[in-house]
Amino acid sequence: MGDFFNIDNKFFTAMGKIADMIMLNIAFVVTFIIGIGPACTAIYYATMKNIRRSRSYALKEYFRSFKRNFIQGFLCGLIQIAMVYILLQCYNLAMAMDPKSTFGQVYHAGTFVIILLFACISIYLYPILSRFTLKTGALIKMAFVLSLRNFFYTVGLLILLIASLLGIYLIPPLVFVVPAIYTLMSTFLLEPVFRKYTPEQPEEGGVADPWWLDDFTAG
Repeated sequence: MGDFFNIDNKFFTAMGKIADMIMLNIAFVVTFIIGIGPACTAIYYATMKNIRRSRSYALKEYFRSFKRNFIQGFLCGLIQIAMVYILLQCYNLAMAMDPKSTFGQVYHAGTFVIILLFACISIYLYPILSRFTLKTGALIKMAFVLSLRNFFYTVGLLILLIASLLGIYLIPPLVFVVPAIYTLMSTFLLEPVFRKYTPEQPEEGGVADPWWLDDFTAG
């Protein structure tokens, strides 16, 4: 009974993690309006460092990442918004075409493939930005390559993303819960991919405290 009131037991630790996730979700919803990219980058970074690795404080790490990656994340967000607009126009055009015509079928298929690739790149983009220092072009290229090389992980992430968006669409208040849950679940699929490109021992002159290697084998 005495152990129940110990703040370090599993119950209170779990409650603390849930509280941190709620705070991260609120921060995400508020800052998402300011910048899509920085917000998506920050919630992944804080979720991995605080919720998964129990380092530092959730909001502290969220806003640290938000500020550090603001310019590049904001630029990526603008590119994404422009691409969404273009793809919507392509989709509307595809819907207006005769699906029985050869050109219509080819255009439908091409539009679907491009939308799918865009979604795959978007899933990897901000988690990569939260972990690696790359120029924007190299960042997008890496997101594209990882999404193709890790097909089954990518499929899982796509299913998770679609389920999350569908949940928010059907029940809008879930926007205050789902982003943090999606991010946490996505880390279990993304981190095994990132490990392939992360040395177990940091190179000389590298990051002094590579927190992402904590409990490396367990994930």
